[in-house]
Amino acid sequence: MRLKKVLAALLAALLLLPVFSGCSAGGSAVRVTLVLKTEASVAEFWEMLLSGVNAAAEEYGVELTTVTSSTETAIDEQIALIETVIADRPDVMILSAADYDRCAEVTERAIAAGIRVVSLDTDVNAAGRSCFVGSNNYQIGLSMGQTLAQYLPAGGKVAIIQHMQTTTSGTDRTQGALDALSRYPDIEVLGTFCCENSMEKAQQITRELLAEHPDVAGFVCTNEVCNVATANTLVEMGLGGRVYLVGCDNSQRQIQFLEQNVIQAMVVQRPFNMGYLAVEQAVLLASGEQVESTVEVPCVTITQQNMYTQENQKLLFPVTQR
Repeated sequence: MRLKKVLAALLAALLLLPVFSGCSAGGSAVRVTLVLKTEASVAEFWEMLLSGVNAAAEEYGVELTTVTSSTETAIDEQIALIETVIADRPDVMILSAADYDRCAEVTERAIAAGIRVVSLDTDVNAAGRSCFVGSNNYQIGLSMGQTLAQYLPAGGKVAIIQHMQTTTSGTDRTQGALDALSRYPDIEVLGTFCCENSMEKAQQITRELLAEHPDVAGFVCTNEVCNVATANTLVEMGLGGRVYLVGCDNSQRQIQFLEQNVIQAMVVQRPFNMGYLAVEQAVLLASGEQVESTVEVPCVTITQQNMYTQENQKLLFPVTQR
């Protein structure tokens, strides 16, 4: 009986080898194309995400191609990139969609052509996409709104600076923040203001809001770009630490602002893990395996009070973890 159990275990392990060696169901190396919605240099988030993608591709022996739009607002450019992916016919396309709805039709054509689709960071409204890997963006928004409210026991005016209106990361975080802040009757939300993932536009929005409403008590910023831009503006105007600021993501500049009390809190994602897990799901799909429709990567809210714990230091200064 013991021998039978050992043999069964060995057989199961052998059956799993194609999955973990990055082989498709046909035995060849899995071909994966990653379609990003913006250049990685825009934010440290993308650089770390790409590190995770590349680490997984190397570990699993994946044949990886990466194509990138010039900016997050270049939606037509991303649609054209997906057209080239359809022509190339990889086993799997990993897509960070620049527009939830506008990228749907071309993504469905990719699926119809036999290309499996994994959404990464931002989802796409395409029937048949296999898996979404990323944070719970609505929960990020809730956490940001609730955290800002804790700094404002007397209430006050607040504004939400949103990085994009076309991506699920932008819309879901914004809605979460609005829902959280609506629970506090003494807090007045001046509105949501989209910077189109531009630091210059986010700074302009912040200046204009502070000029029109000098009594603004706080800001919620939905990603690294607008969080750093708003922090820069508060410092320039001598308001750092006087106007509360809660944001999302994790960069060296954000950490400095957190230490200086210019940013009071930020919801930190795990982009390396997200990139790694997206490739892992792609390998499973190409090998004929079933995957979960959503693979959620948890986030942590970090403040000055908890930023120096050992676990949070690992998040703030990640070293290819997953």
